[in-house]
Amino acid sequence: MSALLEAVWWSERPGLAGALLAPPLLLAAALFRAGAALRGALYDAGILRAARAGVPVVSIGNLAVGGAGKTPVALAVARRLAARGRRVAVLSRGYGATRRDARVVSDGARVLLGAGEGGDEPVLVARRLGVPVLCGPRRAELARAAVADHGADALLLDDGFQHRALARDLDVVVVDAANPFGNGRVLPAGPNREPRAALRRAGLVWLSRADQAEPGALAALRALAADATRRAPVESRHAPVDVVDGALARGFGLEALRGRRVLLLAGIARPAGFRRTLAGLGAEIGAEAVFPDHHRFTDGELARVLREADAARCELVVTTEKDAVRLSAAAAADPRLRAVRIEAEVLRGGEVLEAALDAALAAGAAGGAPGAARAGEGAR
Repeated sequence: MSALLEAVWWSERPGLAGALLAPPLLLAAALFRAGAALRGALYDAGILRAARAGVPVVSIGNLAVGGAGKTPVALAVARRLAARGRRVAVLSRGYGATRRDARVVSDGARVLLGAGEGGDEPVLVARRLGVPVLCGPRRAELARAAVADHGADALLLDDGFQHRALARDLDVVVVDAANPFGNGRVLPAGPNREPRAALRRAGLVWLSRADQAEPGALAALRALAADATRRAPVESRHAPVDVVDGALARGFGLEALRGRRVLLLAGIARPAGFRRTLAGLGAEIGAEAVFPDHHRFTDGELARVLREADAARCELVVTTEKDAVRLSAAAAADPRLRAVRIEAEVLRGGEVLEAALDAALAAGAAGGAPGAARAGEGAR
């Protein structure tokens, strides 16, 4: 059902199955949309109150589920906050983990949990940034712990656009410029958690994969972002920066895949972008093993994938860094495994991003109201 739903969500021509599913999905989507609108109205009216953390909070979120490129953006924003001398902590729901309780994935010095308990994205962020990363369903509680126990003076709320229980000083919404809204409908009839009009609640729109968008579509997204936020969007591309081993410990350089026949291994929402990345690095994709998003690989599954690679005469099995953190230590040690490390390379709007972050830090330090950086005309 999941694969069928994704075909309905992301295809302009979902076929007969999509047509048969449309009536019940549209009814469910109407109920979902009404519930989300009611909840939002309660926050807007102040009936539901957002807790303040006492330090600046920047949220990184999206409208469409999965695959927007949020993790590279979160890494880029966290680094910019750290470059301003801030002690950053990351707060995450920890989607895909086996645990649902409040937990410390990293204390800033050590990564304390694996991807199974901590979630793949929080573990990846912890390994890449070396900052405290806390996971759990109540981000306001995590915020208090990050400040009191870990000395954080700036918080990055990951996947936080719809999590309004914690007030934020800047909402960054990541939109995949190559496929921004799928069929345009909300869950479960489409991939969107909210209609695109919700962008008016954002402080900044970040267009990921802007290099892959058609010029006309990109211009329309720029206009949408500017109209919603009164700021030009940030635009970036997914830039490979290294090819590393399965344990994410040793780098081989970007030329390591050129001319090599590889098996693509992925458990991400939309693997088409990864295919383009491998092709851009000069790899020949001889076979693929594609799993559902956030799939927890077993050693047996990886052994089968390696056999498939041998049968397809592939020299290497190449995966994403987010997938690699879900491999066991024994599986990740296989010498045929490689992972591609990605960064968000800002192509346009860098000065807008810097101004928005400065305004958010100033608003957070002043204890401003939620969305203070959104309303701060001086930062536009």
